[in-house]
Amino acid sequence: MSIERILLIDSSTSVLRVGLAMAEGKILSAENRDRFRHAEFIISLIDRLLQENALSKKELTGLIVSTGPGSFTGLRVGLATAKGLAQALKIPVAGVSIFEAVSSRLFRTVGRTAVLIRSRREQYYCGLVDTPQFDNQTIELIDMSEITTRFQGIPILPVDMPEFPSMPGLRLIKAEEFFLGLEDFLDPGRERLNATGMENLATLEPLYIQQFQAGRASE
Repeated sequence: MSIERILLIDSSTSVLRVGLAMAEGKILSAENRDRFRHAEFIISLIDRLLQENALSKKELTGLIVSTGPGSFTGLRVGLATAKGLAQALKIPVAGVSIFEAVSSRLFRTVGRTAVLIRSRREQYYCGLVDTPQFDNQTIELIDMSEITTRFQGIPILPVDMPEFPSMPGLRLIKAEEFFLGLEDFLDPGRERLNATGMENLATLEPLYIQQFQAGRASE
């Protein structure tokens, strides 16, 4: 299948981002920085992006959406929008986690890195990127107290956490060094679109880390 105009949606962080991946390799994007008000703006943001580039929804050939982890409400908004468009337009959709999105470029530019995403106060979703491909089943939920003991000598990328505290002996990767972008979702998403085509919309859900933790506990 030739994918020429892919709509990308990332509603997993405090900033809502949508983009259009065009056949010539360009990604056209728009964002809204009204923190966690994604439900109010997602449709108008998509419409504006399409209108500014003289495209209609019917010209889209695929969708890629972030599955998180991240803001539960934000993820639900993004996934519901992607699933609704996919069903209405009869086009394929692929879900990509943040960890899958960052792994290739992060491993290539930084090397072995711990990626942290806020879960709740003093707890974080953690994934160790040590290959270009990431396995979501390796994600853990860890406490703040574990970070200094587990990641001495390993760079840490806090996603969407500019206020993350510096800690003795730890190297934090700043946003100016590595910033999660829509382009990071494109390659793994395109690969999934080409491999599987139309995902089962009923099973396309936010990434639930707690399920992985329960599975490990029962092993």
